[in-house]
Amino acid sequence: MSSHAEQMEQLAAQYHNQMAELQELQRSMREISCTAIAPRKVVSVTVAYGGVVKDVTFPSSAYKRMAPAELSAAVMNTIADAQQQVIRESAALMAPTLPPGVDAVKLFSGELDVHSIVPSEPMTRDSWGGSTRMGG
Repeated sequence: MSSHAEQMEQLAAQYHNQMAELQELQRSMREISCTAIAPRKVVSVTVAYGGVVKDVTFPSSAYKRMAPAELSAAVMNTIADAQQQVIRESAALMAPTLPPGVDAVKLFSGELDVHSIVPSEPMTRDSWGGSTRMGG
């Protein structure tokens, strides 16, 4: 077998391995589900990947003794807690696939400054010292 054919087979195998890893990562991400419980078990909230609220329950009768604004705050804080758990789990799954120096938690929470990972100006021939001609 020629060297070129071997290289092509290796590249094809790498591609298939990477696709399988990405599919597994995608499956794992879809399965993320986190539950947070408010103090005094006032409310329990389950959130799935992407921050989607999947379930809200009231495991005790403590909510009956709360003012509406207090209950609302407890529900909203518990949702936020569950969403933060999802962000941390998502980040833990994705971190190994990200470029060095990219904070996965900041990426998933929307706090990542895009300028910290992408140049502010596009690369030009002068900035990378290349030629615009094919082949060099």
